[in-house]
Amino acid sequence: MNVKMKKDENKEALKILNIYRFFQKDGNLYLGDDVESLDTLFDAVVDAINNCGTLKAELPYNEFVRPSRKVLEGDAGWVGHFEERDNRRFFLSDIHDYLRLMYGRRS
Repeated sequence: MNVKMKKDENKEALKILNIYRFFQKDGNLYLGDDVESLDTLFDAVVDAINNCGTLKAELPYNEFVRPSRKVLEGDAGWVGHFEERDNRRFFLSDIHDYLRLMYGRRS
């Protein structure tokens, strides 16, 4: 992979991690009962995954890319799956941890 693509990939990963920081959900997804901000965070992260470029090719497809795409398309199975808030929390926690481990600056 060339250096520019790697830089773009890192930028995209950090952009998604910044969404968590903006919502003050950086590492504390299971604390509190604020479902409105959890839902907004979920929508923002799903949109960010769908809109990323080089990072999308590096993300685990079945775990992050496919569910995000299916939710955006309105797939009834995936939408129903993520209506359960704990499934949203697990998804958000998994993508957060993955990005932190693979790309994130610990700030």
